[in-house]
Amino acid sequence: MQDAHDLAAQAGDVLLKVSAYDYAMAGTLSGSHRYVVDRARYASIAHEATASIQRFSAAALAATIDRAGPLRDRLVALADGLTDLANDANTYADGGDPQIFVRVSADVSRSWDDLRAVQRMARTADDDLAKTIARGSSFVVGSSVANVYGVTVGPYATVADAQAAAKRMGTVEDVSRVAPFLVRVGTYTDVKSADAAITALAGKGFTGLRTAEQKVTFARTGPSPDVELWREPERVFDTWGLARRVAVSPNALWVVTGSDDGTVAVFTGEGVLRSLPKFNAGVSQLVFSDDARWLMGGGQTLASFILPPGVSVGTMVRLASPAQQVVYVPKAYYFAAIAKGPTGKPDGGAGVLTGRSPDGQPLTAVFPVEAPASGGAIAATAAGELYVATTGGSGTDVERYTVGRAWKKEGILTVPGQVQALAVDPGGTLGAVQTDQGLFRFGPHDTDPKSTLYRISDPVVQFAFGPGGRLYTLEKDKITARDLHGDLVWSSPLIDGRRLVIAARPVVLDAVGDLLVFDDKGRSDQLGVTGNVQDVSASSDGRYVAVLADGRRALLFKLP
Repeated sequence: MQDAHDLAAQAGDVLLKVSAYDYAMAGTLSGSHRYVVDRARYASIAHEATASIQRFSAAALAATIDRAGPLRDRLVALADGLTDLANDANTYADGGDPQIFVRVSADVSRSWDDLRAVQRMARTADDDLAKTIARGSSFVVGSSVANVYGVTVGPYATVADAQAAAKRMGTVEDVSRVAPFLVRVGTYTDVKSADAAITALAGKGFTGLRTAEQKVTFARTGPSPDVELWREPERVFDTWGLARRVAVSPNALWVVTGSDDGTVAVFTGEGVLRSLPKFNAGVSQLVFSDDARWLMGGGQTLASFILPPGVSVGTMVRLASPAQQVVYVPKAYYFAAIAKGPTGKPDGGAGVLTGRSPDGQPLTAVFPVEAPASGGAIAATAAGELYVATTGGSGTDVERYTVGRAWKKEGILTVPGQVQALAVDPGGTLGAVQTDQGLFRFGPHDTDPKSTLYRISDPVVQFAFGPGGRLYTLEKDKITARDLHGDLVWSSPLIDGRRLVIAARPVVLDAVGDLLVFDDKGRSDQLGVTGNVQDVSASSDGRYVAVLADGRRALLFKLP
C-alpha cells in the first residue's frame, strides 16, 4: 500500500509526543521534580494530540476503505488504538483519576506495538521511522496498585474551618480546597495503623472516618525525553516565602530568589535550599559571576555572597537609593552597580557608579564614581568592557571603562535626550542606547563612533543584543530582530509584550503567563508555564531560563 509508510510516519510523530508527555505526567504523579508537567498543560497536549489522531484516522480510513489484507488490518488496529489513547488521555486530563492514567500508559505501549507491525509490512528499511519507534518506546511508564486505608475528618462548612481543625489535629496530609471541605489526616497501609490514627484523633475531640482505597504508584524507566520536552520545565520546585525575583547561574548549578522582605533564598539546581541570607529591605537585584561561585544581590544595600553557604563577604555597597542595575563584567572579574542620588533632597543629590570584586572587595582604583542625580544605565561585554550611559547638560554621554595594566576611561559619544536604557553586543561590535528621544544604535569601537549613530525607532519597551550581534526590540504589540547592518530580519506579533530576556534564543513574556521562545526565523514556541509570571531570567551561558511563577514556584527550562 503506497500510503502506508506516510501514515506510519505520521502516527510515529504523534505517538512520540504523547509518549514524552506520558513520561512527564508519570513523573508528576510520582513526586519527581525533573521532566514533569502539570495536569492543565497535559490537557492541552492531549487535546492537540486528539486533533492529530483524528486526522490520521481519517487518512487511514480513506487509504484502506477499498482494500483488504494484513496491512489494512494493522492500520485499522493502529487507528483504533490511537483513538482509545486520545479518549483515555482526555478523560484523565478532565478528572485526574490515576486509574485512568494507568490505561493511558497501556494505550501508549499497545500503540507502539501496532506501529511496529505496520512498519514491518509497509517498508522493510526506514531508518527514520525505526529511530522514532526506538526513541518513543524507550520512555517506559510502569504502575502498581496497592490497597491502602485513608482517614478523613469532616466535612466542614468552609475551607477556613477545615484549616483551623487541621491545625488543632497536628500533622495532616491534606485539606480540601473545594467542597466538601475535608481534612485528610493520613494514608495507611493496614487497618491497624488507620484505627490507631482514629483513636488518637478521638483523644483530641475529632471523629475520624476510615475508607478502603487503592493507591496507584507510577515509575519511569529509560532515557529522559529531554529533546521532546524542552518546552516543559526540566525542573520544578517550591521557593521560599513570597518571592519576586529569580536568577539562575551558568549550567543551572544554583537558583536564587529574592523577596520584598529582604530574604535571599539560595537553592541548588535540584531545588535543595542551602542558605537564607537576609537584608532589611526588598531584593531587586540578583546577579551571578560567570563561574557560578559568587552572587551579588540586594536593593539599596548590595552584598557579595559566596556559594553555596550564602555568606556575605567583603564590604557591602550602601547606596543612597535602590540600585538601578547590577552587572557582572567578565574577564575583568567584577560586579558594577549604578544608582540614582538620594531622594527627598531639593537638588536630588548625586548618583553613583561603583564596583566590587566577586569577594566583595572595593575597587578603589576607579570606583566609586559620581554620577548624575538621575543615575544612568550600564552594560558589559564578554571582553571585560563596562559601558556607562549618563545624562548631562548636552544629552546622554556614553563612556567605556576597561582594565589592563591600569584602569582606563574613554568617552565614546553623546546621544540626544535623557537616558533610559543601554545595551552592548557581547562581542563589542554594536551598542544601543535609548533616551526619551528614541532608540539609537552605534559602533563603540569604530574610528569615529559619532558617525555610526543611527536612530532606529521611537522608544521601545525593552531591547537587547543576542548571539551574533542581532538586536531584538520589544514593543507592546511585536518583537523585532535586526542584523548587524540594522536591516529587519523578522518581526512577530504579540498580545502584550512585557519582558525580553536573551538566552540561547530570545524569550518574551507576553501578557502575564505566556512565555514565548523565538528561533532564527521568528517562529515561536510557548514554554509550559502555568500561573502568573513574576520574573524571568537567563543564565549567562544561555542554556537555562528560570521562571518565578505565582511568587512560589521556580521553573527551569533548558533550551535546545
